[in-house]
Amino acid sequence: MVLAIALRLAGAWALQHPLESDALAYFTMAEGLAERGELADHYGQHAFYSAGYPLLLTPFFMILGSSVGTAIAVNLLLCIASIWLIYRLGLALSAHRDAGLLAAAPYALWLPGLWNATMLAKENLTTPLLLGIALSAIAIARDQRPIAAATVAGLLWGAALVTGGSALLLCLGVAAALLILWRARGSFRPAFAAGLCFIAGAAVLLAPWLYATNQMVGRPVLTTNAAFNLYLGNNPAATGKFVSIADTPLGQDWNTTRVRLGEVDNADRLQAAAIDWIRANPGQAAKLAALKLAYFWAPNLPDAEDMAASKALAAIRLVEVVQYGLILLLALLAFGARRAARDGKWIFAAMIAGFWLVHAAAYIIVRYRDPAIPLLIVLAAVPVAAWIERLAARKGLPDAA
Repeated sequence: MVLAIALRLAGAWALQHPLESDALAYFTMAEGLAERGELADHYGQHAFYSAGYPLLLTPFFMILGSSVGTAIAVNLLLCIASIWLIYRLGLALSAHRDAGLLAAAPYALWLPGLWNATMLAKENLTTPLLLGIALSAIAIARDQRPIAAATVAGLLWGAALVTGGSALLLCLGVAAALLILWRARGSFRPAFAAGLCFIAGAAVLLAPWLYATNQMVGRPVLTTNAAFNLYLGNNPAATGKFVSIADTPLGQDWNTTRVRLGEVDNADRLQAAAIDWIRANPGQAAKLAALKLAYFWAPNLPDAEDMAASKALAAIRLVEVVQYGLILLLALLAFGARRAARDGKWIFAAMIAGFWLVHAAAYIIVRYRDPAIPLLIVLAAVPVAAWIERLAARKGLPDAA
């Protein structure tokens, strides 16, 4: 934890990211809510950007003042929470303390995690929420106070949905845990009761937000951004990666039409256009979806522009690629490792698959996969811990655990 905080503080000091794009939106939303009681981004939209992260920043802005420094401090607290959860998941997956430590250490050095912590990015919050859902799901599967664990998982999932729509299918991990509980108990009733508690927990977080959006934009919605993303991923100019709205058929009169229609009606227009294009081009839409799923796992290789801009930056990017490749390889090996608990592997697989598949609908930016990487890091630590233990045994050294 100390290493992670030191690196992230150094990164924030060195990088000094300007407030722009998504970061500016989150800052403006939190600042407006803290100082004026109004939740709106820099375009005046109330529900376009996911509200979970700025809602978390708001009480800190009220107490400490609205500043980037305050937001970075919150990011560091979220980083500490993520490292603790990673350690607990490593312990739960392998029943060995060394695996937990071997999972926590790489996350401290994981470059995208460091990068996100130096700016206002919702991935800082999505990551511990995802990890918390995974830990709660394991508790459900192992019949460790499943009602309480399911309620906590529901609360975390509700918070994750308000933080970003990509959390929609994370409930698959909880579903896998409920199936494991049903099979272990030999009765449907405990799993059913836990499932109801999961739904109730999610409702506790979602209901106030849906009520608030109904008051602000005239309809209960998680976000009006989902339709925008769907359209960017499914239109004649779509590539599977981000394209500017200005480069799409609806981009010519974008600003005037957006203001004239308002958030909800404009979202309806975008969603209808995307669905019409998918229906008219089912083959191309399917190819694009498959391409997006491939892009999701593609290494973030530096391009010629990166190499020319800065040798130091290019070297850091290459280190990130090496980190990512090792994590992915070792995580795949862990699925066949006997030391990795079977229930944990099923839950991790369901959550990673759900988080991955939902991205086929819109478009891919590399950082979109960042919240799922800690689960892979936990998996990757299991075979490494086993190899270290075997090596210590061969050399007659005491077990590191």
